[in-house]
Amino acid sequence: MQAVLEALRRPSAVVLLEGEAGVGKSRLLEEAWDQIKDSGVAVLRGWCHPLREPLPFGPVIDALRQARPPTGDETPPFGAASAWLAPHVPELAAWLPTPDPGPAEPGRPQLTHAIHDVLSALGPLVLAVEDVHWADDSTRDLLLLLARNTPPNLRLLLTYRRQDLPEDGNVLGTAYRRPVGVGGIDLSLSPLDESEVTELAAAVLGPTAAANLGRQLYERSGGLPLAAEEDLRVLADHLGDSDSGVSVALLEQVSVPRAFQEVFDSRVHMLPRPSVAMVQAAAVLAVPVGEELLIRLAGVEHERAEAALEAALRSNVLQEVGNDRYAFRHTLARRAVYTRILGPRRMRLHREAIEVLSALAPPPLVQIAYHARRLGDPVKWIPRAKAAADQAIAVGDDGIASDLLQQLLSEAALPDDTRTWAALVLSGIATRRTGPAATIAMLRRIVAEVGLPTAVRGEIRLNLSRALSNADDPDWPGQTELAVRELEQERPDQAAVALAALSMGELLDRTRAHDLADMDRAVELADQADDPLVRANVTASRITLMGTIGNQALQDQLLEQLPRDSKDLDLLRQRCRAVHNAGQSAFFRCRDDRAAVLYSEAEVLAEHLDYQLVINWCAVHRLHLECVRGPWNGLTNKIDTAIHDAVESTSRTHLFRLRAHMDTVFGRWANARHTLKTCQADDTTADFLWGSTALARLDLLEGDPAGVWRNAQPALKALRHKNVWVWACDLIPSVVEAALTIGRREEAEELVDETAAGIAGFDAPGMEADVLLCRGMLDTDTDKAVALMSHAQLRYAAIPRPYTAAQTTERIGRTLLETKPAEAVRQLQAALDTFMDLGAITDAARCQRALRDIGQQCPVPRGRRSHGTDLSPREQQVAELLAAGATNKSIAQALSLSVRTAEHHVARVLKKLDTSREGMVGPPGRDLT
Repeated sequence: MQAVLEALRRPSAVVLLEGEAGVGKSRLLEEAWDQIKDSGVAVLRGWCHPLREPLPFGPVIDALRQARPPTGDETPPFGAASAWLAPHVPELAAWLPTPDPGPAEPGRPQLTHAIHDVLSALGPLVLAVEDVHWADDSTRDLLLLLARNTPPNLRLLLTYRRQDLPEDGNVLGTAYRRPVGVGGIDLSLSPLDESEVTELAAAVLGPTAAANLGRQLYERSGGLPLAAEEDLRVLADHLGDSDSGVSVALLEQVSVPRAFQEVFDSRVHMLPRPSVAMVQAAAVLAVPVGEELLIRLAGVEHERAEAALEAALRSNVLQEVGNDRYAFRHTLARRAVYTRILGPRRMRLHREAIEVLSALAPPPLVQIAYHARRLGDPVKWIPRAKAAADQAIAVGDDGIASDLLQQLLSEAALPDDTRTWAALVLSGIATRRTGPAATIAMLRRIVAEVGLPTAVRGEIRLNLSRALSNADDPDWPGQTELAVRELEQERPDQAAVALAALSMGELLDRTRAHDLADMDRAVELADQADDPLVRANVTASRITLMGTIGNQALQDQLLEQLPRDSKDLDLLRQRCRAVHNAGQSAFFRCRDDRAAVLYSEAEVLAEHLDYQLVINWCAVHRLHLECVRGPWNGLTNKIDTAIHDAVESTSRTHLFRLRAHMDTVFGRWANARHTLKTCQADDTTADFLWGSTALARLDLLEGDPAGVWRNAQPALKALRHKNVWVWACDLIPSVVEAALTIGRREEAEELVDETAAGIAGFDAPGMEADVLLCRGMLDTDTDKAVALMSHAQLRYAAIPRPYTAAQTTERIGRTLLETKPAEAVRQLQAALDTFMDLGAITDAARCQRALRDIGQQCPVPRGRRSHGTDLSPREQQVAELLAAGATNKSIAQALSLSVRTAEHHVARVLKKLDTSREGMVGPPGRDLT
């Protein structure tokens, strides 16, 4: 409790409290609320339930209904976005602004913004949401937003059971790390051990009874505090004020058995019959309900109902969880009662529950379906489950819809037409939900369903291939090809979508001509279908292909065909996808400014659509832009945080490559090579070429030009086969440099000519600069070589790629060393300045060494400032490389030092830090702090 209270003292905090059912999470919070109730911090509480109606953000909205605006004359600073909450939180409606005319029912993005706005305006408060393991997808996404973008003065406290979390095992649906400035704590409550149960028994029964019964009490409760407490409560009633004569024999005679089930039975049995009837009704209903509903289902007379309910509350069998809402304190308690209701009565209660709930307006269809299923009659259950699923689909609650559809598909008596419908709808939902592994497993089960029509199976398989593609699974092209064959006859519209997905230019084993031909066929099929959404889908894929091959003019024309504003959210999703993909292809062709603009548009659209995949990818691309533009202060930490938070495997691989890039420029070459080889992918053009380029750069830095030439051959073969030279930025200059070093000038000249021909007529500013640089490297006339490289340097600077431009400036300086030393010094100094500004320590060290070799750096005079026991800047660089596991030779290479000088620096660092080399080494990528 002290840990929780300490965390809640921070203005903004996120507290995660984990523990199994009955371990004491709710009790801990009750005690904490007593401690803070007079501190001026309000507490709002909401609960997630395993059975719920499709209301987005239900637990949080329930909590907000407990809120009260600040007292006094001051008007609470509710923003315009909060107006959307007025229909859902009538308790605050008088203080909320009037919403602008718009949709009758706000969507999830509007409600999200409204909730965030209200929580920001209500002042210091704790929002406690319990049993988050039962949260629906929309609530979990909202809680993740609040945890990542925590409003000022909000303390978010979440309880959950780890064993009941979704398959991904993440409390908030994705990995979470608290932002800078947000406090909090992760707490895990474990069952009591035998000594702790004995200590508890001593406090309740006395030391003698505890000594005699400690072991038995522990075995009966399993250490679960709630069960142990109930055991001890009953024992205390039997023993009175004395603990004399207590024995194991006495314990065996007590009516309370060893398990919680029987403990709860004894509490229920002490209730009057009307109370038992209401408790059993609550157990059957399974969700918090009002008094009137309990009365109707229990069949208790109204004049006796109030006393009956109060008796159940006083005994703690039921508890009040809101205004006129009653339920069990714990799931274990509900199960304990439910399992003791005899079959005939239990069936009657479920039948009556259906009648009572059906009379409500509107009827809670999910609950009705639940009771129908409990009756075990498919004829009664199937239509009700389908109606509940239809409602959930209509309001966009994918979580409930998915659960109901899976239940339907598990029913052997399901009619074929309903099975087909359920499988198709579920496959579409699966592609939108988080947790790629669970999604793929579900879709594989669905596509294997016996009896599905061929065209339906093809549509489901198409959804499977999309999920596989997002998860970077190499099986996705094969599944897409199967889908095309299954769809082409009966569903040419979906066949067009599948064919276009295959032809976006990403797959290495397909040629550019093959992609273009299949894309043309996809366009023909889409035109035949006369479906705006199908045409938009194919157009979005075609835009991606045009970006891959570098046809920006046609890409721009196609982008104008996709609507920027539409009431059809599916059409907007295609625009969002197309704009994102166009931005990515622009970046890989070195149209960085265009990429930044497109990413911004994609982000705005994705936020509006709640298109989480695009939101996540745009964040990754922003980091990539920072990598190529600099400066790099703090960038490594940003990348590490993004890796930690990444859910989707493809984006995580992308982030690891960015991490490898940073390790390369900081001299951590062994780490960079390990990362690149670990995440090497060869199924898409961009991934394969990017990985090959990064490894070629490392081979050059480590002085292995033969390795560059040898290892680059698969990438060059792929480029020739795919014929998409516009995406080979940075690779060709490394290969040409290596070829010149090992005496393969003629082959290097042929490669440059081949590259120039491959990009002719296409938009490829990066590759055009690369060709200029390579021609400069090949030209034996110094003046012509410098002119060509200077032209390339200007191109790189204009993109802007300052790091690449500085590397080219350094190359120009080295080329001029023999003929124009003064100009060489100017160029080397300019490159050095840029490297220092960026933080490229290895490149800066290399330029410093070149200047030192020609006498342009004077010795440091006597009387220089001593760093004493602190590390000098050079020693700091050495320490960072040591922490990454670098050898003396690697340190010498990275910092352009002799091995002997590097050894001296290493010895001084270890002495100043009073450690050994082994003590310096941390996990890959560790930064020294």
